[in-house]
Amino acid sequence: MRKAFLVTNVLGGVLLAATVARAGGEKDDIGTRPAGAPMVAEGALSKDDGGNPPPAKVIAPTPCVGPACAPSSDPQRDLVVAEDRPTNWYVLDAGLRTHRDTFIGLASLAAAQSRVERFYGVASLALIRNDAGSHFGLAQIGIGRNLSDEFGGLAQVSLGENRARYFYGLGQVTLGYNRSQEFVGALQLAGYNRADDSFGGALQLGGYNRAGGDFVGLAQIGGFNAQGKELFESHGDESTLWALGQFGVVNYANAFRGVVQVGAMSAAHDFSGGLQIGVVAGAETFSGIAQIGAATVSDRSYGGQIGLANLSFKQHTGLQVGGGNYAESMRGVQVGLANITDEASGVQIGVFNHARRLRGLQIGLLNHAEDGVLEWSPIVNMGFDEGPKQVGRR
Repeated sequence: MRKAFLVTNVLGGVLLAATVARAGGEKDDIGTRPAGAPMVAEGALSKDDGGNPPPAKVIAPTPCVGPACAPSSDPQRDLVVAEDRPTNWYVLDAGLRTHRDTFIGLASLAAAQSRVERFYGVASLALIRNDAGSHFGLAQIGIGRNLSDEFGGLAQVSLGENRARYFYGLGQVTLGYNRSQEFVGALQLAGYNRADDSFGGALQLGGYNRAGGDFVGLAQIGGFNAQGKELFESHGDESTLWALGQFGVVNYANAFRGVVQVGAMSAAHDFSGGLQIGVVAGAETFSGIAQIGAATVSDRSYGGQIGLANLSFKQHTGLQVGGGNYAESMRGVQVGLANITDEASGVQIGVFNHARRLRGLQIGLLNHAEDGVLEWSPIVNMGFDEGPKQVGRR
């Protein structure tokens, strides 16, 4: 990891230790298939010689070999083969625990748990748990938990948890946890919001907002906002956040394309936009109007750095204004109590100015330039590209 992210990595590690644990599960199955839905094996419904249906069978899953079969947080279960196929239901459906193959109509109500493989209607309501393979309707409402492998409609609403592998609608709303693999809608509103692959919509609004892939929307607003496959690591990640901004205590984006990041800590690997604001504002590459904070940190910055300490470990092009400014290579203006650079092309203004190679002007109480007109000079010093004798001095 480059030096520019030492500060953000340390702070990020501390904050992540207190973050809600992320849900497990395979990438193509995030726990949204109808819970415990019996699957019918070929021949399971045939009757014996006496005309009676055979007893339920248990088929052990095929042994799995390879790295993909490492234990996960969700234990594997035996496959239960049903005695009877789930029935179809039309218009209205109600019961304690309902299990339907296809529902077409107005609404279904389960006092405990509802399972529907394919739902086409206005609303499904379950007081404890509401599961659907495909749910196309106005709303899926569960006091405890809503699960849909594919949801198309207005909203998933619950007190505890909403999950949809593919969500197309207005929003997921709960007090606890929202998760989608692909989300297309208006908002996710919960204590913890997560989109594994992509988020397309207006807002992720909650305590912890996470987009594992591309985020295209208005904003992430919460205590901790993050976009990217891994937190504070890039490793060839090409995902991008396109939004007005991130607003929270801690903000991180793999690639930020927007107007502003505002938080106690704002960080990005690649920032292209307007302002990055925080007590600590850091980016591997910053291109924008300005980084503003108590400490601004970058490898390469193009724009402004405004803070008590401004650090650009490789190259800075633009303006640095603060108590102390450092850039390995500076093209532009440094204004501060102490301005330090190896190569300066521009102007340094401060109490103390230092440059090994100076191509420009130093104005300050004490100026030092190893290849300047004067190596040490009060008030004013200048440097020009005048030949190998000056350039080679140490």
